[in-house]
Amino acid sequence: MNSNYPFPIGIQPLWHSPHELMIPDARLRNWLLDTGSLTERLHANCREFQVHVLGQRQAEISLEEMQQLEPSTARVNPANWQVREVILWGDGQPWVFARSIIPQALCSAELANLGNQALGKLIFNDPRFTRLPFEISHITEPAILRQALQLSSGRSLWGRRSVFKLNDLAMSVAEIFLPQSPAYADMQETQQ
Repeated sequence: MNSNYPFPIGIQPLWHSPHELMIPDARLRNWLLDTGSLTERLHANCREFQVHVLGQRQAEISLEEMQQLEPSTARVNPANWQVREVILWGDGQPWVFARSIIPQALCSAELANLGNQALGKLIFNDPRFTRLPFEISHITEPAILRQALQLSSGRSLWGRRSVFKLNDLAMSVAEIFLPQSPAYADMQETQQ
């Protein structure tokens, strides 16, 4: 596992409602729109599961990310947010790149000692969190991710994101399925 990844990497794809994009494969569609814990599903598809934290700290977030979390806010204050980026590995392969935008208030309370734990493990075991509908993205030119994560495949990538709410706090979790992910297991190269 490489530990020389940059942080933050960031992701700036165009996000769409699931009915706005044609997902070319039933298995991929199932992975993208599954409302259960991605962490648990990945864990069930491998013998060895690891969370590699690229970093977590207060950092700039994009205006688009801010508007997803607080649509009425026009100004981004980095002190209010932490960015957490991780790679979820299965059997020695990088399967998912995840970027979370977490309110500082959650980092100081419920998520204070997250460390190398998967964020999903905590939110899906806490009934106070509610998930809003998914947005999905088809990244046809994943050059930034490919370069930052040192991926050899030129495959286009798919991702999803959603907002999790806890009372009046909103947290964004975006997950990009990397080329070795089981989400692509049955896809032909022509269906990228």
